[in-house]
This record gives sequence, C-alpha cells and structure tokens, in this order.
Amino acid sequence: MLYRLYNLTVSSEKPLPWVPLSNGTEAEVKIRFKDSCRTSHLSPEWFMKWELPDGEPWLNLAKIDGGYLLRFTEFADFFVSDSGNEVEFMPGQPVPEETIQHLLLDQVIPLVINLRGGEALHASAIHTSRGVVAFAGPAGSGKSTLAGSFVKLGYPFISDDCLRLKERDQNIYAIPAYPGFRLWEDAEKFLFGGNGNHKSVAHYTSKLRVSVERKPDTYSEEPQPFLRLYDIVRSPETEENSDIVIKKLSPRESFMALIRSAFRLDITDRSMLTRQFGFLKRVVSKISIRQLSFPREFKLLPSVCGSILTDLKD
Repeated sequence: MLYRLYNLTVSSEKPLPWVPLSNGTEAEVKIRFKDSCRTSHLSPEWFMKWELPDGEPWLNLAKIDGGYLLRFTEFADFFVSDSGNEVEFMPGQPVPEETIQHLLLDQVIPLVINLRGGEALHASAIHTSRGVVAFAGPAGSGKSTLAGSFVKLGYPFISDDCLRLKERDQNIYAIPAYPGFRLWEDAEKFLFGGNGNHKSVAHYTSKLRVSVERKPDTYSEEPQPFLRLYDIVRSPETEENSDIVIKKLSPRESFMALIRSAFRLDITDRSMLTRQFGFLKRVVSKISIRQLSFPREFKLLPSVCGSILTDLKD
C-alpha cells in the first residue's frame, strides 16, 4: 500500500491505519518488516544515545555498512539506508502492532526526513486564518494538549510532535503529518470527554492516539504558510500564580530554540549539520518565535489559547 506521510509517498508491507493513502505511483520510502533481527550479532559503535526523562535508555544510533542502525532498547532495530529510501523493521522481541506503528510514524520517519535532506521540528501545530502556529518544548511541556485545545476550538490540525518544514518561493511552509495526535488519558477526557476516537499509542505507555477527522475544517491536508512558533518553558506551578507569559525572542534566542527542537539523525555529519543550521537561520529571518510559559492546569487552557490568539494579532 502507498501512503502520504509528511509529504512523502511511503510504501508499507503492513497497514498504517492512521495514515492517508497516497495517489502516487512510486514510493519514495519503502518500509519492510523482517521476522528476526539480522543485526543482533553486530557490536556497533554508537555515536548517539538518547534517554527518557527518567534516565532509562531509549534509542541508540550507529553508522553501519549501507546506512544507519536505530536500536530502541528491548523493542526493535530499524535499519535506514544511506539514501533514506528504505527502512527495515527488525524485532528484538514480539512487539504489538500499535507499538510498531508508533515507532515508525513518530520516531523513525522524522529522522528519515532529516537524512533525506528535509527538516522537521519536535512541535505540534494547528492552522489559523493567519497561518500555521506551532508549539515546541521538552517532553511533557504540553505541546499536544495545547494543540488539542485549539482543535477543540475549531482550528484545523496540522501535526503532533513532528512538524516538517519546507522552503518554497522564499517562504517557509508547514507540512501536515497525519490526522492523529497523542494525549494522556486525563488530557483526552478534559478536551473530548473521553469520547474521542482513540486507541493505545503503544504497549509501554498509557498515552492515547486520538484520530482527527479528515475534513478541511478539522485537518489541514495541504502545506500552509508557517507563521509563528511558541517555545514552551516551565513556569512555577503554585495556586497563586496563574500568569500566562509570552515573550518575543531575539534572533539568537530564536535560533537556539529551533536548534533544541530540530530532528537530526547524525550529529557527526558536518554537511548535514551545516545544511540544517543554514535552513534554521532562514526560518528565523522569516517567522516570529515566542517563548511561552503557563501553569499546567487544564482549566487555564482556554485562557492560554486566548492569549496566543491575541498575540497573533501582533
């Protein structure tokens, strides 16, 4: 089957039920699934190791013959070819289908985008009448919940946790991902009353993947001009403090916010880093980046959205 994912035509030997089908005739990225891990005998030299916020190992990356090895600890290996046109999934143990889909859609493909010469941010995004607004920040900062709050208000959804950007006609465009985003159960209940169309994200987390209807007023399927990025930072959470603070960042601060948010596969590849830094500098010159802080209380989300909409008029 051919699918449209982050503006890529992707073929997959297994169904990707959350991803729209593609009208294309040829796959740009081919996803294959193996029954066993052919890389288990390797002792690769890892050039990067990612950990979860609690310090648990999550993802190791290594350069091997013909491409890259991405090892999700205890779950699976992924082999990505040098050109980024082939991805092989190799289980380290039996892995449920929803976990495979999550690792592919939300972890591996964003890195493939970077390998293929594209750029993407760890950001969730919605579409307003003025352009695309995105929310970046560390894990647990509330990116998805804030995007869901705007969806609840009637703003079309663009992407969750990975926003692909593309330069066209000297402007920056936001590329839709697929019509679904991930929320903790309490956030889903607050936003949608537990009635949203959702399923489990993966077997190791209680997060829910919430489906978004593929309608123009709910999900924006076409690239849209990128207007503004809000970089979420944590604020003191006390009963007395309900301040919502939006601060315009300097060009240097804006560039550093983008660097923190950008997906990058190989930190040892100088040409890849040079290309990415050059692109992000152009993004800073074309869009406005703000720092956003607010108390993490569901009841304040409508006020946060209101403050952002007011700020967009500037």
